[in-house]
Amino acid sequence: MPLSRTKRDALILILVAVLLGVAAYFAFPLSKTKLGLDLQGGLAVILQAKQATDEQMDQAMDIIQNRVNKLGVAEPEIQRQGTNKISVQLPGIEDPEEALAVIGKTAVLEFYDVKDFGTPYSSKEEALAAAGVKSEDELPEGTKLIFWPKEKGNVQDQWFLVTAKPAVTGDMLTGAQASFDRYDKPKVDMQFNAEGAKVFAEVTGRMADTAQVTGEDQRLAIVLDGIVESAPRVLERIEGGRAEITGNFTTKETKELALVLQTGALPVELEPISQNMVGATLGKAALRQALIAGLLGLVLTVLFMITYYRLLGLVASVALLIYGVLFIGILNGIGVTMTLPGIAGIILTLGMAVDANVLIFARMRDEVAAGKTIGAATAAGFAKAFRAVFDCNMTTIITAIILFWAATGGVKGFALTLGIGVALSFLTAVLATRSMLSLLSGWKPFRNYRLLGLHVRQAVTLPSQEGGRR
Repeated sequence: MPLSRTKRDALILILVAVLLGVAAYFAFPLSKTKLGLDLQGGLAVILQAKQATDEQMDQAMDIIQNRVNKLGVAEPEIQRQGTNKISVQLPGIEDPEEALAVIGKTAVLEFYDVKDFGTPYSSKEEALAAAGVKSEDELPEGTKLIFWPKEKGNVQDQWFLVTAKPAVTGDMLTGAQASFDRYDKPKVDMQFNAEGAKVFAEVTGRMADTAQVTGEDQRLAIVLDGIVESAPRVLERIEGGRAEITGNFTTKETKELALVLQTGALPVELEPISQNMVGATLGKAALRQALIAGLLGLVLTVLFMITYYRLLGLVASVALLIYGVLFIGILNGIGVTMTLPGIAGIILTLGMAVDANVLIFARMRDEVAAGKTIGAATAAGFAKAFRAVFDCNMTTIITAIILFWAATGGVKGFALTLGIGVALSFLTAVLATRSMLSLLSGWKPFRNYRLLGLHVRQAVTLPSQEGGRR
């Protein structure tokens, strides 16, 4: 036996109430909403490698992910872009400059016998000219340009063209920690694997023997990304697979250095080609302004609907609030990260959410003007406006789908919220509003044309006059 119209509308509203409860669980408190980088501050950077294979880029992504995890960043987004780019978004990070220094640092660690450095040059240009090239990228394979600054224990700033292979490399490390020496100066302790410990003992043993025979200091340069960090004198064979990097470090610098050494060296050099740093204060200000704009839009929309359509407008406003809770619940439920363009999409859908009601109510007015009762005008208004409402919403949804597929970044967030919002507003306008009006139709105020905002002059058919003028 088919359900009556009243029972069907009651079931629809019960279903809406259940969905509303579930949505409210995900929607409130609003602090559950994940905020994007532009709303809570942070760092967005695109790193590019000049030449890299897919394997190297995948390895670089894994290393960057490990470094970001050690920074303690919540909800980072790390993605490949094209063949040689990596996009990194770190929302909520307190020190974006520190994060950029950590995630993009190549961290190639090498140990050299200073005797292998060869001829010193007083400038980088002089060293490149001696090699017969104009830039570091043009150096022949197997030749490296190493800079030893004065503040790292050298007599002056010097550059070296080094062709010798490093005695020990960072690939042999198993761990690195920031600590302090006996003078309470920051340093980095390192541990080698079995192979590294053996090689390191052999190298330091050979250098110690040379120092005893010649009486000259033998220095082991610790080079990080082409810059000498320290060059301690080797006095004895060092067993146990342990070493340390000392120098004029701050505590912060040793922690950063230990972190990048723990995660390993990047297989390729990555350069930031685009970066956007948003301070936490600026992000909070943007969020506050967006919320004010959204609230103002909601209030103005509700005021207009109630002023113009009265009780019908009140019902539409209730449906709009239902739509809002369901919308936020869906976004939080599927884990959407809210961005400023996304909020713009939400604000836009607030107005679009009542478009369907405006079309339906305008059609109802036409039906009343034609002499129909409120009940008949309501049924005819929904039936005749449905096609126009459906077509309008579908064109917007299709546009949102195309935008989401073709766009990136903030535009994709705008398209997502727009598409979800329009689809949801269609359901709330057609189902919730109609069901509420149907159940309230038995209440006396909802049978009053003026209170419903349907008071219009009915069309009057004038009798035709025969015989023309008299």
